[in-house]
Amino acid sequence: MGPVSTAEFYREIIRQCQKQYGAKYDEDYPEIFIYNLPIPDVVEGLKTPEKTLEVLVNGAKKLASIGIDFMTIPCNTVQYFYEDIQAKLEAPLLNIVKESAMKLKSLGYSKIGILATETTIKTKLYEKIFSELGITLFSPQNQSIVNNVILNILAGKRSESDKNNLLQIITELKEQGAEAVLLGCTDLSFFLEKQVSSLPIYDSTIILAEMTVKYAITSNSQQDTL
Repeated sequence: MGPVSTAEFYREIIRQCQKQYGAKYDEDYPEIFIYNLPIPDVVEGLKTPEKTLEVLVNGAKKLASIGIDFMTIPCNTVQYFYEDIQAKLEAPLLNIVKESAMKLKSLGYSKIGILATETTIKTKLYEKIFSELGITLFSPQNQSIVNNVILNILAGKRSESDKNNLLQIITELKEQGAEAVLLGCTDLSFFLEKQVSSLPIYDSTIILAEMTVKYAITSNSQQDTL
């Protein structure tokens, strides 16, 4: 996917390998194929959904041709096409939306605020699964601010004013009733790292990386017993 989210996701994969099973030497890390796939802009809307899906499917097939065991897409918004992409693949495709929702449910939260692209909000990607899990979802009253921050990050512009704007939105989400906030856009990953926030912040990139490594460990364990 995008270079920003791809880089952050790979970095977190390495951290999770170190954390989950003490990876230290080069041989301790799994074989990983990274494909930075340029797609039509999806931050503010799905302007060309058919074209976007075609690009995603073709990209997924390229990775599948290498002989992968499973695949992840570190982007929340394109999970809108999840079922269509998975239908074209034999290998499993992990779903960042599902993994993030399940993680927050396991932590006991019932009211979550979300910072995500306008497309993720409008297509209700999280709203549906949160509802099934009994979690109430709160979204920003001024979504355009979040969109601008995401676009700035993609352009390599990271400012204190953008951080302060997001922290203010988190405070507003708390006032609405949210118990925690999910960074439901991988381009926001680590942007608020070490910032003092009025609510606990959970990063969908970190959650997906954690589950990716767990899945890899489980898959290798099962293969060893066959």
